[in-house]
Amino acid sequence: MKFLKSTLYIFLPLLLLNSCRDYVEVEQVGNNRILKYTSDYRALANNYNDMTSSGGIYLIANDDVEFPTTYQNGVTTIWGNSYTWQDRIYDPSQGDSDWTGLYKAVYYSNVILDGVMGSEKGTDAEKKEITAEAYVHRAFAYLQLVNTYGPQFDPTSANSEKAVPLLLKPELFSSLERNTVGQVYDQIISDLKSALDNGIQNDPQFNVLPSKRAVYALLARTYLLMGQYQLSLENADKALQMQNSLIDFKSLATAYSYPVLIQNPEVIFSKTLLLTYNGAPLSTELLNSFGANDLRYNYYTAPGTSFYPTYTGRGFGIYTYSYTNGINIGVSVPEMYLIAAECYARSGKIAEAVNYLNILRAKRFKSGTAYTVSATTNKEALDLVLAERRKEFIGRGFRWFDQRRLNLDPVYQKTYTRVFKGQTYTLAPNSDGYVFPINQNYIDLSPELGK
Repeated sequence: MKFLKSTLYIFLPLLLLNSCRDYVEVEQVGNNRILKYTSDYRALANNYNDMTSSGGIYLIANDDVEFPTTYQNGVTTIWGNSYTWQDRIYDPSQGDSDWTGLYKAVYYSNVILDGVMGSEKGTDAEKKEITAEAYVHRAFAYLQLVNTYGPQFDPTSANSEKAVPLLLKPELFSSLERNTVGQVYDQIISDLKSALDNGIQNDPQFNVLPSKRAVYALLARTYLLMGQYQLSLENADKALQMQNSLIDFKSLATAYSYPVLIQNPEVIFSKTLLLTYNGAPLSTELLNSFGANDLRYNYYTAPGTSFYPTYTGRGFGIYTYSYTNGINIGVSVPEMYLIAAECYARSGKIAEAVNYLNILRAKRFKSGTAYTVSATTNKEALDLVLAERRKEFIGRGFRWFDQRRLNLDPVYQKTYTRVFKGQTYTLAPNSDGYVFPINQNYIDLSPELGK
């Protein structure tokens, strides 16, 4: 069954009133003409808000988050449903901002890929640069989509389970039949390699723009999620060869000194969590895992009184400390160190794994305090890496993706339970609760989404 592509986005009243092309012309170019010049496509590629906002509903579901009892009555239905892993997250009157925002980025990327090389008044180099950027944006969007709305990639299986629709052309009519997990991952890798083939730039002016090191870093993340650790390591090292700066937290006067996202030397490629999810209360277990000398506790978290509604405890604090700073879920230097450390641990190279961990930890602890860790077995090294990932990526939702992939290993499988408004909820390993449902409103309009 085919529907207007705008029905995929269901989302935007403007799209329901206009064709997709009209929406791009008015919203992105702002001059009521069909995209014609290379500068039009550059303007579309540079649309910060639409290209960088990348969902985050999974943040509420992961075990980083814990709602205090007194906090539970004040949360929205969406938060409550996500927190308890329901098979329906949104009420009939609601849209899914994660889905619509990510597919909007896909659509704009497709518009660019379809037309920029034929645009006027631009050099071939300029056109290829914009083309390469669009491939990266589309790859990132699909990596988010497949890990939110699709089952976990399993390196031992055919990955033939249905995930999300792969839309690769800005066509007015498009089938919304869902592609498999394997097909989506194949497309992500193909897009990232296409970005390299089109000469993605090395040093963009701002970290919101894709770069060659961003491509390597995204390949490292993708291969990690696929359980292909050698390929993940190779790409993480390539990214670190191009960018490896870490902020020394000892140099920060207060948490308010933390650099804004666009000036953050650790950010390789900026993508931001929807601010809807800012302020979620962090779990007591996670907060207690920080040692007294770990500066991340004060720089990454803030008192619950800093948020609304207020609560006892702490939440992720970076946006609170700087309102011009989004919550980065794009690839970063710390992530590359931790990916490399995990891949080394899994391959039995314990010394290399621990070395990468200690490079990062050296920048996160108080002056004159012990920060080094050590391990004698692969399991010890891997446990250290996974614990470090939770602390370094606190409040960003990455833990959800880790929970999903660790379920494939019996050693790390775990059943989670939560009490919400007096009722107990359970999330078993590899259960359907690890796959967010597609909004029923969208299925009603495009039934093939439900198949």
